[in-house]
Amino acid sequence: MNCLKKIKNGELLELIAWSRAELSRSGIEEAQEECERILMKLLGCSRSEIYLKEHELVASGTRERFLALLEKRLGRIPLAYLLKEADFWQETLYVDERCLIPRPETEILVEQVLKALGKNAEKKFSFLDIGTGSGAIAVAILRVFKNATGTMLDISGEALEVAQENLKRYVLEDRAKRVRGDLFEPFSSNEKWDLIVSNPPYLSEKDWEKVQEELKFEPKRALDGGKDGLDFYRKIIRGAKGHLTSGGLLALEVGQGQAEEVSTWLQAAGYDNIQRFDDHLRVQRVVMARGNF
Repeated sequence: MNCLKKIKNGELLELIAWSRAELSRSGIEEAQEECERILMKLLGCSRSEIYLKEHELVASGTRERFLALLEKRLGRIPLAYLLKEADFWQETLYVDERCLIPRPETEILVEQVLKALGKNAEKKFSFLDIGTGSGAIAVAILRVFKNATGTMLDISGEALEVAQENLKRYVLEDRAKRVRGDLFEPFSSNEKWDLIVSNPPYLSEKDWEKVQEELKFEPKRALDGGKDGLDFYRKIIRGAKGHLTSGGLLALEVGQGQAEEVSTWLQAAGYDNIQRFDDHLRVQRVVMARGNF
């Protein structure tokens, strides 16, 4: 059935051109893509189908819903919150204002973790995802490794509710448990994991002064890394030592300019096989190490 059949008033192509100009004028990058994504969500269409039918007419109800979303986007509310979804790795995740929106940079963390774990999809291991938020990292790992089990930790109970939505979406509830708490405090000393992974808050006070307007709509607690942005790395590096199995992997996403210092701390704490990986902009974005204590 043609998903654009009900469009009647005003050409779709004209609506896209006008809204793209409005977004661009407001300084929003990727204005074309954002217009397309709103329409794809409203119409249940693919991007290609939209342009195959670009001269179709837009129904008044659809146009009104589109313009209402556009107005909120012009107010710099993140598009993911408006659409209640974000693409990450090979998944489309539910997101809302209770959690941080997953970023493309974090896919580098997932990519390197998967490489380090190997290609055996039947491999059995346990992992802890610190600051799980929407559950993006944990869901990606669980979907690749069918025998893995995960612990998803967050200090925010609201974020854990979002993570639960994504576990349900991909039928993963039986292989993951959600824990509310601050870093390693909820766990006994004998709880250990083969992998500890985290994309912790890493914005410094100076970073926070110049963030994009969209970031101000996201939970500050999920972004604020303290005065120098490194508070959580100090705690994770120290605490993970008692919770990694022998030879276990610690994998961390880091902010721009933080990789060298984090690597130095890992070495001083006794970790070995320390590696750093760039993102697509050649920013060192991931630091990984083994805990052979």
